[in-house]
Amino acid sequence: MISPEIFYLHIHGEQRGPYTIPQIDHLLNSGLIAEETLYWREGLEQWQPVTSLVKLRRRANPWLKRLIILGFILVFLFIGQFFGSTAMLGWREASQHEYTAQAAYWRARGVVRSGSLPAGTVVEFGDFTAPLIQMHPPTTAILQLPGEITEQSGQTRRVIWNVPMEYDPKAREWNGGVPQVLPP
Repeated sequence: MISPEIFYLHIHGEQRGPYTIPQIDHLLNSGLIAEETLYWREGLEQWQPVTSLVKLRRRANPWLKRLIILGFILVFLFIGQFFGSTAMLGWREASQHEYTAQAAYWRARGVVRSGSLPAGTVVEFGDFTAPLIQMHPPTTAILQLPGEITEQSGQTRRVIWNVPMEYDPKAREWNGGVPQVLPP
């Protein structure tokens, strides 16, 4: 009796086997045998190409996955270039938990941004060394915070805000009073 599931392969000039169709499929599609490999089984008059028995699946381009990952990285870096510094400044302004001059400075910036600017106004603050900070231990500070605002109309002007700050040691957070614009 002839078994239709038993096949022999002609590999490097030798007959090898027996193999089943799933085994031949694995050998071909994993690259262990070439596309030109021939097979034979009982009942066939001559050797046949293995690709007439099992379908050769094309492998995915190994560079495609790398290019997709590289594309995501480039998009992430591109977005980070525009929004990274803004997000970092926002984080610094919102997350100050120590009674230090630097923490008061960062939190005062957040107080000015959130409470005293009209909609559409952009503010650029001076460096940390620029503000005048008066620490009044154990819980208060007064800051003179210089900056430059650009109004919605496009007009730019220099401003100094006087910002009273209160530190809550139990909550470990700075709270700001109402910022006052000092006369030029």
